[in-house]
Amino acid sequence: MPERRGLSFSSDDLGSTLSLLNVTDNIVGGRIAVTGHVSDTAGKRVLRGHVDGDNYNLIRAPGLAKVLSLTSLNAIGSLLAGSGIPFSTLRGDFAYSEDHLIIENLLAYGGAIGVTANGVLELGPHQLDLQGTIVPAYTLNSMIGNIPVFGSLLLGGEGQGLFAANYRATGSAADPQVWVNPLSALTPGFLRRLLQPNFGNPPQVQEAPGTQ
Repeated sequence: MPERRGLSFSSDDLGSTLSLLNVTDNIVGGRIAVTGHVSDTAGKRVLRGHVDGDNYNLIRAPGLAKVLSLTSLNAIGSLLAGSGIPFSTLRGDFAYSEDHLIIENLLAYGGAIGVTANGVLELGPHQLDLQGTIVPAYTLNSMIGNIPVFGSLLLGGEGQGLFAANYRATGSAADPQVWVNPLSALTPGFLRRLLQPNFGNPPQVQEAPGTQ
């Protein structure tokens, strides 16, 4: 069996940490805590872990800007060019090896929007292939969903969301190709799943980077 070594890391500056690790320069402020383990498999060193962050702003982010534009959320998108979109929570799982970062069950949300993401980031060439769901007016959805009976009717029943759209972004991180499912804004979304406390908590990563 490959040797496993535990890892625990925390920082009071999420944005600087992600920039230093060459993950992204689009985060400002915030806190981060990472737990996981390092193992050597098939001659490759792989880091698997779980990340928790809070109270940060997302700035620029051309991929998200395109998603917001395609979903007619230009008012929220305009924040990216200024102080950024504020988020209160970040959590998810990852596997990293040789500039290849797999993201699983990533959840970011704040008062304006909630976003999920799964996929791959190639950190060296700054390429990405991500897909997930965006839920505008996250707090509004949450409040409506918690109103007994009336909230359930508005959300369309279990597993529904008033505002939700599926997206996929591929290619260059600086100018990705983006697709949005226009029907998903009116069909069952992931709102209730987002509100579950275990969403974004670590399931086991099934496949190590570089073993495909």
